[in-house]
Order: sequence, then structure tokens, then C-alpha cells
Amino acid sequence: MNKLSDISFPPILDTSSGDIIKDFFNPALAVSITYDRGVGFFSAAWLRLSAKGMAEFAGNNGRARWVTSPILGEADWQALQNGSAARLDETLKQAMEVNISALEETLERDTLSALAWMVADGILDFKLALPRNKLEQGEFHDKFGIFSDEAGNQVSFNGSYNDSIQGTRNYESIKIFCSWHPVLALLVAADAKRFELLWNNDDPNVQVFDLPEAARACIVKLRIQDRPYPEPTWAQLPLFADKENSTSSNGLVKPQIPADLILREYQVQAIGEWFAHDCRGLLEMATGTGKTKTALAASVQLHEREKRLAIVIAVPYQHLVDQWDKESQQFGYHPILAFQSKSSWFDQLNSMVMDFTSGYRECLTVITTHATFISPDFQAVISRIDGPSLIIADEAHHLGAERSRQSYPHHTPYRLALSATPDRWFDDEGSAALRSYFGETVFSFPLAKAIGVSLTPYYYHPHLVQLTVEELGTYQELTAKIGQLAGRNDERAQESLKLLLIRRAELLNRAANKIVELSALVNASEHIEHTLFYCAPGQIDDVLRLLGWEHGLLVQRFTAEEDTQERKQRLVDFANGEIQALVAMKCLDEGVDVPSTRTAYIMASSSNPREFIQRRGRVLRKSPGKEFSIIHDMIAVPPTAWITNQGSAFFNIERGIIRKELERFKEFAAPALNKHKAMDVIWDLASRYNLMDF
Repeated sequence: MNKLSDISFPPILDTSSGDIIKDFFNPALAVSITYDRGVGFFSAAWLRLSAKGMAEFAGNNGRARWVTSPILGEADWQALQNGSAARLDETLKQAMEVNISALEETLERDTLSALAWMVADGILDFKLALPRNKLEQGEFHDKFGIFSDEAGNQVSFNGSYNDSIQGTRNYESIKIFCSWHPVLALLVAADAKRFELLWNNDDPNVQVFDLPEAARACIVKLRIQDRPYPEPTWAQLPLFADKENSTSSNGLVKPQIPADLILREYQVQAIGEWFAHDCRGLLEMATGTGKTKTALAASVQLHEREKRLAIVIAVPYQHLVDQWDKESQQFGYHPILAFQSKSSWFDQLNSMVMDFTSGYRECLTVITTHATFISPDFQAVISRIDGPSLIIADEAHHLGAERSRQSYPHHTPYRLALSATPDRWFDDEGSAALRSYFGETVFSFPLAKAIGVSLTPYYYHPHLVQLTVEELGTYQELTAKIGQLAGRNDERAQESLKLLLIRRAELLNRAANKIVELSALVNASEHIEHTLFYCAPGQIDDVLRLLGWEHGLLVQRFTAEEDTQERKQRLVDFANGEIQALVAMKCLDEGVDVPSTRTAYIMASSSNPREFIQRRGRVLRKSPGKEFSIIHDMIAVPPTAWITNQGSAFFNIERGIIRKELERFKEFAAPALNKHKAMDVIWDLASRYNLMDF
């Protein structure tokens, strides 16, 4: 494909001396993959004039975005709405009966139908702009655009030219700027930035609406001949329903349980128990048992009962927003994603809340992170929801934190909390607040029940890793200091105690001999594939070096340092077997689906039960061809050469190390296929420290 830089664009084009479409738009469209246009006036007839260029643009898999004035012809408006609705309704899309492959011919013969199809297929996207604040009462009257090609070249243009038939008849002109000319590159970049501000609704003086929102906001003005522009109410327009209530030949499409989803018996029971408790309560279900699908199915049934429903879904991390979005769309929801920049969701959510409260919308869904959920702006918007509403809290234990529990929306009558481990570690007050708001556990499905049903059986192999003499000495020093501070209640002492506990935990997690033991285990393995290595902060580089450099494995890190797109790609590569292993820290603990995992090495884990339970759940998810999983667990212990005297001052310190490690061992070993063999590994050590009752 040619590039924009291969074309010799004149600095100025006008309609008197040239043909703007033939000389500029068609050749630019033919080599571009994106086209962004801000224009005061748009008519579908312009597409007919540029049919050749638009057909080649579509053949490039191009994507065009228009921000335009809400002054539209009725036929243009209906075509745009038709295409917008067809994105969500396959039946409607098929009913349009147009072959997009014959785009040039269709544009010339049946422009409105082709316009609707290009919107439906995502080739074109439109937003309507309405001036506000200091530009109140004005119109969106700008005229500029930016083309981009595969090589990253850009061309921007500014001028008086509108996208209309009349624009070709008037005396109009455009100035053209090319990014490969250093003097003009800044102008091109400025136009691109200005468009993004408009598209993302970040311009404080211009409000930009999606097509369904524009109808609800009553801003669409139908153009009758030339002028004036009467402004009818939204009900008078031949509109299709909005994103949440798309139309089909049978009327409104409601949220529904996917036809190909058969809920498991325990999921049906969980939903029944939640309804039996007035649609409030906590589902305490093991990781990998389908909490997301259970919650969405419950929401669908609640919507059926109430006839209309506002749903707020709060999740701890951004990657979980994406996962819930994907899952919820399978149930017929089309949620607003509210996180990061307020400008990307605030106006849209506010508009939809008003629609729901006014009765114009039967379903409102928003998915947000816990951080955004507790923000004053988000709380202010959802406080205006008037009608049946539901909050779903994923990994609900996070919302028991002191700051979070100040933001519970008490006007929301229906509440559903999800967590494999809902009680907060060392935070009875937070756990009580969580249960007070959401309700007590109404259904429990622990891991022992889930194995063989929705999770794979597993083998558990504990490996005793000796602390060095130096490490044990440091552990003893830290423990002595902890003992001195444990009985003090002043704030300074508590902060010091917290830091000492962290240092002691890190010492166990990063025991030097764990790397030695791991190397031996990898050497003994015939083949490494679909394997996770869980590490402590500061340990991950050592593990990557060992696996990649010394053992030649195809391995990638999976941490918060990689951006979202990188992590997504690495999960895909891991599932496909293109990389053998992932070396991870906490960002794989909650919500990330890696069902292809067959083996896990736990190099480090806190004594917090939630952490190691979540990690085990990541490994046990079912996957085609996966009969069982394997977990290797590194357990730090005092050196065998250490002469333990039960009467010594340090005996209880050493015993404390073992007790802490055995708590995790017990949790992992009890449901394992090789429970008794695992017990044999640890029995002598437990006997030595009088911990046989573990």
C-alpha cells in the first residue's frame, strides 16, 4: 500500500481552481488507515461524491471518526441511528440486506444504506458536538481533519470546506499540512490533539454526545431545506432504541442469560439463596467457580422481576473492568466503563442516570474500579439513581477498608458481594462493616467442593528450603524487636511494628536457597510448559535470570510494570504455548484468567490466607486436555545444622517460623490428591517443633 508521503499535496486547494474531492480526499483516503474529521456540517451525499476513496479506505480496514454539528437531515439521522443500532443487534444488521463488499457501487446507488452499513461495521463512527459554557448558544462550526497511514505519516487540513454537496458548489478552500515536513509537523500534531480532546469530551466548552445520547439529550436538529432548524423532541424522531435497549423485529431486547450458557447446579442454588435473602448477601465461592457468571445471571433475573434496573459493578483492578465488560455483553448489557479520566465517563454516566430516573431507559449498567467507585464524583452521580438498583462488588473484601466503607450507597436496595475469602485479614472492623452492608454469606462453595466440579484436582509438593545461618540470625533479631513493640498501642510503635513484620516476611519470601532449590527442580523436570512462578518483590529478576539465561526457557514477566496491552498479549502467548512460563507477582492474584496453567511454583507467599488461596485458584481452573494441576511450594525452615534447644530463648522464634509456614501447608495439602505423601515431607519437622496438631 502506498503512503501519504508518496502523494504530492499542494499547500492550498480551492473549489475554483481544483476539485477538492478528486485532488485531495480520494487519494488521501486511498492510502490511509484512519481519518478524523471535525466539521460543522455533514451530509451522506458527500460520501457519494467520495465513493471511490471511501471504498479503498474501507479496503484498508480503515476507521473514520466524525465530530459534527447536530444539525442533520432526517434521512441522514435515521441512517446513522440505523447503523448504530445494528452494531448491537445482528437481526437488524442482517435485515439491512446490503453487501459491504460492493461499497463503491452501493455508495453511488444507495448512499444512506451504505452509510448505515459503514457505521454498523465500525468503518465510520459519529459523535455530535454541542457548545457549552462560554460558547453556550453557539454552534459547532469548525472544519478540520487528519489522515494517518500505516507508516505513521499524517496529513491535516483546515479550511471553510464542509462535507456536503453544497461544499463543492461554493467557493471553498483548505490548507494542507504534512507531518514529514518538519516545519508543519507541529501543526499536524496540534490538529490531532485537538480532535482527541473533542472525541474524548475533554474540551470544557464543547460537549460531545454518542448517537443514542444525542437523541436522549434532545439536541438533534432536523435540517428542513436550508433554514430555519426546528428542534423536535426526541420522541418525534424516528429513532432506534439506545445501547441498552436495542430494537429487533420483536421489539426491545432485554438482558438475558446467554443461550449457550448452562448454569451449574451450585450456581443456580447460589442465585436462589440470594433471592431468598431479599437480594442481599455475600456469595463465598472459590476462585474459578464462576462468580462473575453467577452474579450476572442473578442480575438478569432481578431485571426480569423489576422490569427495569440500574446496576453498578465495582471491581478492584482495571483489567477486571475489561473482563466484566466482555462477560456482561454476553448477557445483553452494554455498560459504561468508569475509570481513569473523569472526562471519559462522567457526562455519559450522568446523562444515562437522568434517562433511567426519568423512565426513558429500562437498564443502566456501569462497571468501575473500587478507586473510582469511592470517589466523590462517582458517588455524586449514582446518588441520583431513583429506581430499582443493584450494586455488585467483585473481590468485595477490598471494600471493607476504612476509606471504602464510608462510600457505601445506602439508597441502593439490592446488594451482592463476591469473594472467595471475604473476611479481611486482621481487620475485624472492616469485615463486620462489609457484612453489615452487603449481608451475611448466603451461599458458600469452598474449594474442596469445587474440585472435580469446576476446578481440576491437583498434586501438592512442598519443598523444605533452609534459611542460611545469617538469615536465621536476622529473623531472630527482627522477632526480638517485634516482641518489644507488640504490647505497645502508641501510633509510632504500631508503625514501627508494621515495618518490622514486613521485613521479616520479606526475609522468608526471599530466602536465598529458594533459587537453588528452584534450579534443581527445573533441572529435574522433563519439560516446562504452561507454568507460573510466583515471586516476591525483588526476587523476580533472579528468577527470570535463572529460567531464561541459565535454563533457556521462553519466559516473560507479568507485573504491574507492564502496561495493560502487554499483559494481555503475554496471557495470549502463554495460553497458546508461545512462551513456556510467566513469572508474576501480585497482579495475577485476583481476577486474571489463566486456565491453561498446569504447574505453579510458589516461591513467595504471605501468611495472608487470601493471597495463597487466590494463587491456588489461578492454577486449578479447568482447560481442555487438563486433567490435573501441580503445585510446588517453597517452605522456609531453620537450617538442619542448627542445634535446637527447647529451653533456649530462640526456640519459640524458630517454632514461630515453622508454624507460619505450616498454616499455608495445611490449606494446600488437605484437598490434594497426594495429601499423605505431602504430609510425610513435613512430619519430621513438625514433630521436632511440637507442631503435630497443625
